Amino acid sequence: MIVRDELVTTAEELSKRINAGAIIIISHDAKDIKDQLTTDIPVIIAKLRSGREEEVEEEKSVINIYAKIPRRISDEYLFHKVSRIELMSEAVEMAYLKGLIPNRVVVGIVSLGEINSIITMGVTNIPLIQKTADIASSIDYDLFKAVLNLAIEIGREGREHKNVGTAFIIGDIEKVLKMSHQIILNPYEGHKKKDRNIRDETNWESVKEFAQLDGMFLVDEQGYIVAAGRYLDVRAKGITLVPGLGGRHLAAASMTKITKSIAITVSESTSIVTIYKDGEEVFHIDPRVSIT
Repeated sequence: MIVRDELVTTAEELSKRINAGAIIIISHDAKDIKDQLTTDIPVIIAKLRSGREEEVEEEKSVINIYAKIPRRISDEYLFHKVSRIELMSEAVEMAYLKGLIPNRVVVGIVSLGEINSIITMGVTNIPLIQKTADIASSIDYDLFKAVLNLAIEIGREGREHKNVGTAFIIGDIEKVLKMSHQIILNPYEGHKKKDRNIRDETNWESVKEFAQLDGMFLVDEQGYIVAAGRYLDVRAKGITLVPGLGGRHLAAASMTKITKSIAITVSESTSIVTIYKDGEEVFHIDPRVSIT
């Protein structure tokens, strides 16, 4: 492990020289690498899925990336099937969405098999981050990040071993309420604000449960869930979506065209999370993506 030890030392020295915003470790041995570092710069572990990955204590400085990398990696696999730039980009995106890194350069330590790399990446150059900057002009960015992370979890986990499709309409709540109606009894009606706060992750379990119901979630500008099981009374005139997307996406996109809301949808068939603004897709994320 002499090469990796030298790499870790070099990465730490580089991080100090360039005043990096964070160090991100992408490795099955991430905990061991983190223990080698002595810097005060925030260190983030990007967990890999292999089925046999090293146990890492769950804390705020741990993020999940969805690339599935075998623990025993051949050189052929690494050189032909794994892009370390792609891994780093995904790790930076997820860390930024969780508010763990500032708008500065970050340093990545990527150690997979016998391949050890140092990657530097400017946060504002990541395509996803550039696109989400536009979202921040419409709604509170912390609120957007919270709902997006919740949608990613729903897409990745499903419910009771089944995919779940749902949608969140955020903002311009009074107008959205006037252009929608309940198709079931509203499970959030009459509940205290603290129990409807979508920023509070302790409330996410109930959201995941209600996501199995027909209809959509409506979330106000302060981050409180106003309703679930809501049907949108909108026409899809002038809306063009990717072929294969159903009525939920069409209605959500249409609502964002005629109101100042943002929509985040989860596809039941593909689990893909899509963000809409002004009637158009801003970007999408596949929570199940694996590089194999």
